Amino acid sequence: MTLSEKSMDFKKGLRLIIGTVLLAGLFFPACANQSVQVSPVTAVPTGQHQVGKFTWFDLFTDDMEAASQFYQALFGWSFESADGYTQKVRTIFSDKVPIATAVLNTPENKKIKESRWLGYISVEDVDQVSKTLEENQGTVYVPPRNLPDRGRVAVAIDPEGAIFGLLTSSHGDPLDTGIIENQWMGSELWTTNVTSALGFYSKIAGYEHRRVGIGTKSEYLLLVKDSTPRAGVVTIQWENIKPAWLPYIAVSDVVATAKKAEKLGGKILVSPDTKMPNGLVAIIADPSGAVFAIQELTSDKGEKQ
Repeated sequence: MTLSEKSMDFKKGLRLIIGTVLLAGLFFPACANQSVQVSPVTAVPTGQHQVGKFTWFDLFTDDMEAASQFYQALFGWSFESADGYTQKVRTIFSDKVPIATAVLNTPENKKIKESRWLGYISVEDVDQVSKTLEENQGTVYVPPRNLPDRGRVAVAIDPEGAIFGLLTSSHGDPLDTGIIENQWMGSELWTTNVTSALGFYSKIAGYEHRRVGIGTKSEYLLLVKDSTPRAGVVTIQWENIKPAWLPYIAVSDVVATAKKAEKLGGKILVSPDTKMPNGLVAIIADPSGAVFAIQELTSDKGEKQ
């Protein structure tokens, strides 16, 4: 996995702001009466935990119908009800493979301030990692708890305010099978203090870091676990952008996908730069404001597949 350098020509109002997220749709008793059935992170049990890998994502949206129509048209994803009758929680599938959960932000959830994607890092022991991050200036926002069929989960905030999930799956994690079109490539941490972030996440998931060239004089930081790149790290150099984790989706044609996203009601926050040497990238907000990035699938030689 190679996450490319980006040309950051941000439009006014770009918000990779985390805000405060109350995960009522998944974690809290009010949902119990709705018989929510969350999906395992892998359709076929593996019994293996890929520590450091982002194995699951949740979409919190204030417009479930608009979001489902947008992602279905853009990536071919399907949204299937997980709560039986209210449609407030849906499992997202790509080619019949479960890849995410969508949760509707409702008016009673006063702490939900905006639509967003939340990624979960696989760890061996959610409870132990929760203690470790608190000992290193992190915050446990949603304490560890069990979700049937999903596993042990928690939600945390790093010392700079970037929010992320922790997950020890019940049935194991998806195995590494390479990058698949219209599915997750990984995540990228935007931070104002790279040194601090590297130290923090090394204690959380045992990451090492690697500096890689990206075809220019610039270098890019990768978070690596067991010799496998799991995420990227970049320094925020712009005002009004707060630390955050940005999820990436692989596509065959970034330019065409970005244009299609805009026609479907999304907003292009960072346009594709054809001068990029290691694959085109764009950053997009869906119709409800949840932000994600797309990156073009390339061969080992940097050629478009």
